[in-house]
Amino acid sequence: MNNTFDLRRFGWYARKEFRENWKAYALSLVSALSILGYFIYQEWGYIHNPYFDKAGYRVNVFRSLALTIGLMSWAAGSYTLKAFSEQKRTFAALILPVSSFERLLYAWTMIVPFSIGVCYLLWKIAWSMALPYFFKDTPGLQVENDTVFWTTNIYFSVFYLGGSASFMLGAVSLGRLNFLKTLGILSGISLVVLNWGQGKFLEVIFPNAYEIRTPGPVPWTTPLVTIESTKGVFSNDIHSSFEGIHQVWWIGCVPLLFYVITFLKIKEKEV
Repeated sequence: MNNTFDLRRFGWYARKEFRENWKAYALSLVSALSILGYFIYQEWGYIHNPYFDKAGYRVNVFRSLALTIGLMSWAAGSYTLKAFSEQKRTFAALILPVSSFERLLYAWTMIVPFSIGVCYLLWKIAWSMALPYFFKDTPGLQVENDTVFWTTNIYFSVFYLGGSASFMLGAVSLGRLNFLKTLGILSGISLVVLNWGQGKFLEVIFPNAYEIRTPGPVPWTTPLVTIESTKGVFSNDIHSSFEGIHQVWWIGCVPLLFYVITFLKIKEKEV
């Protein structure tokens, strides 16, 4: 089939997929609300813990948003292309009169704008209903308006874009149980390369450092190194003049690369 885009054909395909999978989408909404409910309950527990120091504490509402979007986009990345995880389903999907680009576009639409938009709306509604009870019970309580999970660190978009693109690629490449397989591969890469590997690399660069906070198994946390020398103790975040290139690579190039490979994998199955 010619890889062109036809709006009517794409609309028909989107309606068909949505009509057949509405139960799964409804279940994902319940899952998102459950995650938000857990974080609201956790913050409520902090405030009402008699041993918890509430002086200067701010209710962290953005952490629940970030993790809800991340988990839902990962699951959507695996589910929307589930037809290519088994040979029987793949054959049934390929006989549909739609192009590979339209299949990929539908999957991306459900994963990125739809999942993020729905999670944001649910988050807004859930916390709008919960916060008045927090304020009523604890007068003067403040809400965290700026956090690493949302506004101060653009690298966290890797969690959504790169993560969901990875699960899309896993859906068309790893067969059954592709979600768990992709999760295992990403966890292994994160722990070995981004955690252990970067930690050893920083120890080579800073041999006199007695404490190094590695970026953790994620590419968006700035490393912090503490060095003790004859001039005293130096502790600071590590930045680079090439940080702009690093941001473009992780935020733009990596997801785009995974989208292209996913598209080629779908084309390969059509042959």
